[in-house]
Amino acid sequence: MDTSTLPAGRFQVVEWVESTASTNADLAEAVRSGLTDARVLLTEEQTAGRGRRDRTWTMPPGGGLLMSMYVPWPADDAAIVATALGVAAVDAIGGHGVPVALKWPNDLLLPDGRKVAGMLGERVATDSHVGVVVGMGLNVSWPTIDDGFEGAGCLNDANPEPIDRPALARTIITNFDEELRRVEHYGSTPVLDRYRVRCATLGTEVRVQTPSGDITGRAIDIDESGRLRLETTEEVMTIDVGDVVHLRPQ
Repeated sequence: MDTSTLPAGRFQVVEWVESTASTNADLAEAVRSGLTDARVLLTEEQTAGRGRRDRTWTMPPGGGLLMSMYVPWPADDAAIVATALGVAAVDAIGGHGVPVALKWPNDLLLPDGRKVAGMLGERVATDSHVGVVVGMGLNVSWPTIDDGFEGAGCLNDANPEPIDRPALARTIITNFDEELRRVEHYGSTPVLDRYRVRCATLGTEVRVQTPSGDITGRAIDIDESGRLRLETTEEVMTIDVGDVVHLRPQ
């Protein structure tokens, strides 16, 4: 990828490989081997990509945008990095002609509710420094609506012209750097506010699949730690971890 069009910022090293097991795992290993500066890694194919809860994740070569970014970042505020990437991606994709929204905590949805992306952040620490590797798998040309993957879609299905993947990657990287700068200058509140505005989960009846069981209620807020506030028939709960299903109106 040509990085000459990237504005001056932290992501001045952008690497591309034809195929790898996992871009997140590669960057995490690079950090453990001595990498200290911000870095971006993109690939055409992942053979052992991972989603949340260590779910496997695969895509045909060239079907999407597979990228991970390493950011030196304080350990006590690592969660905001994935939040910032979510906001950056929504705005970047919208700027390329496709409106998408966030689903808590880290998915992107088309207007019809089909998922087009997932993000995964991981804290990485060594004896001398700490940071976050955050990755994103974004469906650009696969799966199409005709491929029959229930609940999944791609950007090209919602756009009259094929998405320019390198241009979209550059926009996401630039936006991500800008969101991180907001956090550095003003704290996490402005980015969380921007996340809330872009989050389709808020105000929606949902079922949250948690390690201790399913909980149904209305999503009412994202708190300052990025956790979901859920109003059930009995109480208002705060949920740290879970998979959200948006329920259709009855």
